[in-house]
Parts: sequence; structure tokens; C-alpha cells
Amino acid sequence: MRTKLTLTAAFVALTFGQAAFAANQNLSTDVLVVGAGSAGLTAAVQAAEKGKKVILLEKNLGVGGSSQFAEGLFAVGSEWNRLRSDPLTKEEAFKTLMEKHGYVIDAAKTKDYVEGSAENISWLAGHGIKFEVVRMTPWEAATWHVISDYKGTNHGAGLIKGLKDAADKAGVETKLGTPATELILNKEGAVVGAKAADEKGNTYTISAKAVILATGGFGDDPQKVKDWAHRDPEGWKSSVPIGKTGDGIIMATKAGAAMGNVSFVQHLGTEGKGIKFLGNLYATSWQPSALWVNCDGNRFSNEDVAFSFAQAANAIYAQPHHYGWSIFDDSQVKYMMEKGVDSGIGVLVPVGQKLPNLQKEIDEAVAVKSDGFKAADSVAQLAKELSVPEANLQKAADQYNKACEVGYDGEYYKEKAYLRPLNTKKLYAIKLKAYFFSSYGGLNTNRKHQVLDKNNKPIKGLYATGLEVSDMVGPTYSTWSSGHAFGFASYSGRHAALNGIEEMK
Repeated sequence: MRTKLTLTAAFVALTFGQAAFAANQNLSTDVLVVGAGSAGLTAAVQAAEKGKKVILLEKNLGVGGSSQFAEGLFAVGSEWNRLRSDPLTKEEAFKTLMEKHGYVIDAAKTKDYVEGSAENISWLAGHGIKFEVVRMTPWEAATWHVISDYKGTNHGAGLIKGLKDAADKAGVETKLGTPATELILNKEGAVVGAKAADEKGNTYTISAKAVILATGGFGDDPQKVKDWAHRDPEGWKSSVPIGKTGDGIIMATKAGAAMGNVSFVQHLGTEGKGIKFLGNLYATSWQPSALWVNCDGNRFSNEDVAFSFAQAANAIYAQPHHYGWSIFDDSQVKYMMEKGVDSGIGVLVPVGQKLPNLQKEIDEAVAVKSDGFKAADSVAQLAKELSVPEANLQKAADQYNKACEVGYDGEYYKEKAYLRPLNTKKLYAIKLKAYFFSSYGGLNTNRKHQVLDKNNKPIKGLYATGLEVSDMVGPTYSTWSSGHAFGFASYSGRHAALNGIEEMK
């Protein structure tokens, strides 16, 4: 009889699945945080350490989001800056940021962020996270506070690990694989909680005194890239696709929030058969010493714009069909293998890193007839490989070589140090395309990080943080203030929590 009952139970489980045992739960908390990246984790830790009950929802099966792939946070006038005698002041940083972003960004929140950035780094350091200030290019200020270590883990992953440990210690209730599905409003239009559902089919109705949105960007949804940002998703792609689909933005607008401006943290890069992301061959696409031409074989920019990866992405996207080619020769291959790269890819491929496998990766890409990499023995042959007019490419190469010879680029004023001629028989070309690490914006917020409605009034109980917040950067992300997006995520997460707690009084 017992065996029969056991078999019957097994049959029911197989037939109806886990959903047959799913439950509907009503929960209550002080602060509900939606999204467990750096913004959400920081908000949760700050609220919990202030003695509030916190529930943290994350739709993925692990915490971190795109912050796992970041490297350092923006700050001005930190203790780390002091120890380096960095001269940049908060006043200078604020004014420069406003100029860099064309005065289209939120001046009040930018001022608050600049003034609070150093204290934010100190708060994180107080949770065992270690930093070092890194300046990657001559076009940057010394604002980039790279995570050097947290219990043996560095960069964004180290920060996330540290914040998750702090959240667990503070008693944050974290629900993974449990996306929020909609916000709950009362009769007055205030947000008083949210609904959620987990992968097992359980549903939750969670009441909260404050809801903090920290779900990140929308860039992994090509339709939203097209509709919200008016970009061609085939020529403007996410380089770190991890399910960023604008969930918080959608929920907030359904609750009455105004749709705000959007932009991106963009960068140049490449892809194609035989090309490994962040591999030796990939790294050549970020270098300033090549000749860049578009699909017509015409040079289109001063190639040292590669030092500002966001502006380089713009230059490439602006070309016909949104791509170009970076052309270099054997002498440059030797230079990168023996002396290292001039332009780093963050600290993942730092300035000066040698590319010992470059020739091997070139040979492999040629062998598989890569669509993203071409090799030739002459300009004429390369023109055929790239399907560009030979006369245009020859003219571009001749003019460029002449500029290298005289040490002056009269066409686009490229820095003399990076004028290196194409003077060997073997020529190479790697395809240049425009990508973005993350989208930025979607919701308007005030100085307290409250989400604003279509009348520019705060929606009581609702806050937004990090990459969901509009008007913190202009149309082009500024690499001058390295770490801006990552730093704002934790800064806004903390202060959304602090303001939410203050509003509860």
C-alpha cells in the first residue's frame, strides 16, 4: 500500500510539475529592493544597517547583474586621491562634467554625486573592499577607483561579493530567480509594494513602505534599443547581454512615471569568426596607431579617438552601415607583441600589456576566413578583401603614410606619437563596430531619487537608482570621469535607501 501511494505521488509530481505545489504568499517589509546589482545591493545593505527590514528581489539566479563586469567607481577628493596628491577638486569636476555633457544633465543630482562620491567610496571600503586609483589614458582625470581586492576577488565581482556578504550579515532577505512583475498602488497613487513570482511558480504580494528600483538598463532588448533610443540594433549592440530588458522602467511607467531620456555607455570593438572577445586580436581594435577607413575606403577620423572609447563608438556608428576597418601592418603586430598596447581595455587589457598570441590568433582568423578580419599583401588586394574602392583606399593609405613621414596629420590632426606608417608588405584589417556596455536612463528622478510622474511630481514610495535614472549622462558617456556609471549605481542606491527611510518618519 505504501509503495502504491509513493508511486501515485511521483506520478502527480511528474504530471503537474512544481507548479502544482506553488504557493501564494503575502509578505511585508520596510524596504523592497528590486534588482540585486551594485545599486540594489547597496540600497539593501544601507537600509538594513539602518535597522529596517529589507527584501531584495533578483530575477536571475545569481546577484551582480552588469556590475559583475565593471571595474571601478568614480570619486573625486577621496582618501586614495589624497595619497596620490591628485589635484582635481570637486568644483572643477562638477564644472567639467556639466561641460562634457553639454549641460543637458541634471545639475543638482550631479553636484550631489560629485560631492558625495568620496564618502561613498569610504563607506564601501568600510565593508572590506579595497581600492586603487587608476588612470588609463591621457584623456582621463584620476577619478577611477578600481576594486583591487575583496577576499581574493577584484573588480566588479569583488564589489558584488563584498556587498552580498554585507547584505547577508545585515539580515537582508534575498530572493533569487524571483522577478517583480508589477508595482502595487494604493487609492492615492502611492506605491505600497510589488508583486513577484519565482521560477517554481510561487507568487508573492509584498507590501512595503518604500520600493527601490534597481533593475538596470534595457539594452538587451533590441526592440527597445530601436524604439526608445532610435538606434539600429544591428549596428549598436549590447556587449554584455545578461537579460537587461528595462523591467523597472516598464513597471514604473505603468504606475504613472514619466519616460525619461536614454543614452548608453558605449564603446568600440569587433566581432567575427575566429575573434575571441578580449583576446589578443580583439585588443587591436582599440589601438590608436592604425588607419581607419569606412565601407567606401575613406579615412573618417583621427584614430587616437580610440583613447575615448565612447566617442570612438560614435565615430564608427556615424559611418555608412555603422562600421569601419582598422588597418595595420606587420610592424605594428611586432610592436604590440613586444612592447604592448597603447590603449587599454579598462584594466582587463591594461596599457602596455603585450599580446604574445597575436600572430597565432591572426593566423587562425585568416585560416577560418573570418568576416571580421582580413589580410593582404598589398593595398589593392586589401581593397578587394574589404570590398571597398581600390582608388579610395590607396589614396587614404598614401595620404596617411605621408602624414607619418612628415610627422603631421593635416587631415584629422592625429597626435604625432601615434602616426605609424603602413610600410610592410603584409597588411591587416579588423572590422570596427559600435557596442555598449549598458544603456543609461529611462526614469526621471528628483534629488531624493524619487521617481517623478508626468507632472514632474514624485510618486510617493517609489525610488529609482543606477542605470534606470535619466539625465546623469548626456548622449555620449564621458570617459573623462571614469567609473561614473558604476559609482552612481552604489551612490544612488545608498541615498535612495536613506531618503526612503527618512520619508517613513
